[in-house]
Amino acid sequence: MKKTTDLCALKLLPIAFWLALSIMSCGSQTHYIKRDIITEENDRQSIVKPKEQEVSLFEDAIDNVFTREIDEYADLSLHSRRIANNLKQAKNTNALDEVPNSSWFTNRHQMNAMSIAELKRGPNQGPGPDMSGTVTITKAKVEGVSPGFRMKDSRGDTYFVKFDIKGFSQLNTAAEVVTTKFVYACGYNTPENYLTTVNPQQIRIGEGVTVKNKWGKKLPMTQEFVDLIFSRVESNPDGSYRIVASKGLEGAPLGPFYYADRRKDDPNDRVSHQHRRELRGYKVIAAWLNNSDSKASNTLDMYVMENGKSFVRHYIIDFATSIGSGGFGKAATSRGHRGAFDLANTFKRISTIGLYVEPYEKKSGLISPAVGYFDSDLFNPGHFASIVPNPAFQRMTDLDGFWAAKIVMSFSDEQIRAIVETGEYQNQQDVDYITKTLAERRDKTGRYWYGKVNPLDKFEFTRGHDNQIALKFNDLSVDAGFVNSETTAYRYLLQYRGKNLTTWFSSDSKALLPLNEQMLRAIETEFNALQNIIDDDRILNLKIETRRKTSGSWGKNVKVFFYYPPDASNLPQIMAIERED
Repeated sequence: MKKTTDLCALKLLPIAFWLALSIMSCGSQTHYIKRDIITEENDRQSIVKPKEQEVSLFEDAIDNVFTREIDEYADLSLHSRRIANNLKQAKNTNALDEVPNSSWFTNRHQMNAMSIAELKRGPNQGPGPDMSGTVTITKAKVEGVSPGFRMKDSRGDTYFVKFDIKGFSQLNTAAEVVTTKFVYACGYNTPENYLTTVNPQQIRIGEGVTVKNKWGKKLPMTQEFVDLIFSRVESNPDGSYRIVASKGLEGAPLGPFYYADRRKDDPNDRVSHQHRRELRGYKVIAAWLNNSDSKASNTLDMYVMENGKSFVRHYIIDFATSIGSGGFGKAATSRGHRGAFDLANTFKRISTIGLYVEPYEKKSGLISPAVGYFDSDLFNPGHFASIVPNPAFQRMTDLDGFWAAKIVMSFSDEQIRAIVETGEYQNQQDVDYITKTLAERRDKTGRYWYGKVNPLDKFEFTRGHDNQIALKFNDLSVDAGFVNSETTAYRYLLQYRGKNLTTWFSSDSKALLPLNEQMLRAIETEFNALQNIIDDDRILNLKIETRRKTSGSWGKNVKVFFYYPPDASNLPQIMAIERED
């Protein structure tokens, strides 16, 4: 369990995390006690069903563009932290600075590599909708950017149906399915989305179904409205229509969640959403996939029962505006570069009398009707803009970005292609282009965020030369080929409760940092000076710095805290990881 004293601030963790130590006086040292690493957040306890909440697209946009921005404008401490690049760190990470499994997030591909078959299947648990007979419209879909409706298939299962916009065959439907599988593999909760076809002759309108007209008045749904939907969407040569059928989620819908604050009537919702790492870090994943429409109305909370407990599970939904799709057609070339309310860009244009032209404005804007517009050459992973400001994204730190970049980098070219192929593109060139572009954006993402911290990871103690205890690690930048191991150097020293016990050492082995004789003597001396030593007193740390030939100077450090057992035949146990941001 971790106790942080940096600037007298306690890094808050969920109640499930052991709150064993009190806040110390001001300083910069962190102390740990011997505890198991938290891998599961205790947020799936039975609760009374919360009230369903509705989110207005307009009100949410106004809140994030104006109301919240005005409040933050008056927050001097927030301004000072942004200027100093010292935003508050996420509050739901464990001692290894990772995100435990929860009702929000499950560690999947990056932590436990998924097979090609698992990646292609994604969240889908069954064969998809039964389209062998009649399908019944139970509700018209008027929200979002794609026309569609809710239906019951021949088995009676509920699905939400989306189409491709006329003139853009496969664009929306493929983007929805492909992005869903990437986001699921990254660890988020998503719906089951299936590609299939529907014939207008299969459809009948359910009893009592209504639809709102453009003035908001409810009218009985008629065949005329069904015909209107089909007139606006792309058809196949045989008269059928390609659709995405999104299976209804299990449980009772509670409406969307916000990317800020908490759901007050959910006792399990203890961490403000803008301070959850998985929501902050989703900015990096959304940037990679060009999913620029990450807002509250594209989320959904469900009240579910699992293992005899009723709780809220949080989903990200609706990926029609991702990859090269803009929802109504191809994505604009400005997508990801400029939001809908970009005051800085507006000021730039006014101050240059409209003469300034952004690089993306020089792009042609269409790769193919199925791909839309999707590029990698202008992609900047550090400056991705959502259509509407996202409060969690705005608070993302370098540590949040690094965490998410590791997830993005966990997908190989082969795995990316396998998922892209599930979009069932008719043209192989479209598959090749999207695969290549995603791989290039992946590498840009890793190169950028790995450069923001010391990217050493996957620490473990082992026995090295002459049975010597050594710390083993992976240099993620070297593994990715971003830098050369031959031009990389590491140095490390031993610390105990903020005090240096040794000077700096280097290692002949790039992969191992041995606990040398001087370090072992220093440990023995320090522990012998303590009276009634307990396990919590036996936690030390190695401070490691990295130098690249390109910079010539030592970079940011990473500290590896470990428990040193009294029995020297046992290996030390890693207790925590701290990265300088």
